[in-house]
Amino acid sequence: MTVPTTCARAAVRMLHSSGSAPARIYLGQSKVGQWTAHENNSMASGARAVIDGFDWYIKHDAADGRQMKALDAKAVVSLQGDSVSARLDVVLDDGAALAGRVVLWDGPDFKPAIAPVMACAFAHALQILYPSGVFTTVGIWQARRQRLVEVPHAAALAQTAVASAIFAAM
Repeated sequence: MTVPTTCARAAVRMLHSSGSAPARIYLGQSKVGQWTAHENNSMASGARAVIDGFDWYIKHDAADGRQMKALDAKAVVSLQGDSVSARLDVVLDDGAALAGRVVLWDGPDFKPAIAPVMACAFAHALQILYPSGVFTTVGIWQARRQRLVEVPHAAALAQTAVASAIFAAM
């Protein structure tokens, strides 16, 4: 289902552009909010996980403190001949540099050790979107599972061969 992810991404955009109160209201009134009382336990628990994940995201974004520069920044990245569309949910000002953040709402939890491979395409996307930029990190934030890893930009780029092999095998 795409509804929970679509609504959660819209809430993240609203949080960064309008604040936490309107974003919480939006998510609570969306299908996700309605589904928290669904008669199907799986639907209800999945919706509650998204709501809880959004509350977690708000808390950790506030603690992070970096300001949003752009939302939904997209680039097509070529990894050794394979093209992949990479969307950074949030690009952040990080002092004199930039950082990227990818917010995941579905799928299984991930092990922090694989975060640099996950961040690779997004690190390349930052370079495409801001060719003269300096970059610090790419954050992989799995909001539904309430886990985040900030990957140094150079560490993500160092995984290009591994990420390329994964995409080639798909």
